[in-house]
Amino acid sequence: MDIQLVDYHNVQQLITVLHSVVEFDDTVCLNRGYSDTIKYICYQSDRPLYLLRVYPLYRYEHCTQEQRYLQQHHDHGVSCQQPIYSGIFPELNCCCLLLTYMEGEDGETALPQLTPDEQYILGLAAGQQLHSIHRITPDSPFNWADQRYKKYISKKTAVQKLGVSFEQQKELERYIEKHTYMLENRPIVFQHDDFHPANMIFNEQRLQGIIDFSRFDWGDPWEEFFKLPKYTCETSIQFARGQVDGYFNQQIPDDFWPRYNLFVAMNQHATLLGGLNHYSLEQILHKIHQTIRSHDFAGEGPPLWYRGNFLHI
Repeated sequence: MDIQLVDYHNVQQLITVLHSVVEFDDTVCLNRGYSDTIKYICYQSDRPLYLLRVYPLYRYEHCTQEQRYLQQHHDHGVSCQQPIYSGIFPELNCCCLLLTYMEGEDGETALPQLTPDEQYILGLAAGQQLHSIHRITPDSPFNWADQRYKKYISKKTAVQKLGVSFEQQKELERYIEKHTYMLENRPIVFQHDDFHPANMIFNEQRLQGIIDFSRFDWGDPWEEFFKLPKYTCETSIQFARGQVDGYFNQQIPDDFWPRYNLFVAMNQHATLLGGLNHYSLEQILHKIHQTIRSHDFAGEGPPLWYRGNFLHI
């Protein structure tokens, strides 16, 4: 992780500098999630006003890009935090991004308190937000299909080097090789790349907005949906169904589920590798087992969670 690259004393000096930019009288460190970013809530008279994100110095270009794209999303009507200030501090070995604070509860906390119908309606709103996020396209074209396939191969190779395997791995790999043609000739858009309930804020049974765009990437817009079975369904299957329906305004294209299935398959190696940082191998293999068991790779249709199977998958 990069946190150790930013010294706590330097962060305190940075906060002192920020007092000349915006007005606040207290800060509280926010330590949760798996982000490698140091985060502080900035208060004025006990009211949270800003979220301060502090990055290692080498991430300054990414920080300024995040500021630029967040402003574009805000201008497009996306419910997201508005960037207030970004700065680089070479003498402190860090850079920062100051955002408006979004009050409420994250989806992992808020959604289970609601009825299934309420969860579905909020899922519709999330799908509409995701569709708006995908309005931004890269400045220059690039061969995303080739890049995405190479990324898959690198994850597959890394799993092989670990000497571990998951359920139906060979069958899934054959399925992927047979369907990689679906990566070609696709729209390439801004991807939030971490779109799930933990990165959504809810207030009074409404979707307040989307947070944490720091892992943004570029690619096929429909790849964003592979995290539904990975994260969202554990919180609310109804919300997951609503997200798909809301994104497509209840008119899902015929080729969506085949492409969705391909992206789910292509991300299982990455799930294994990334999961080992936070869970035991047994837990990760069980999660992959659940995903594979609930998806229709052979028939290329919708998964169990979308078809109305509300049992734990």
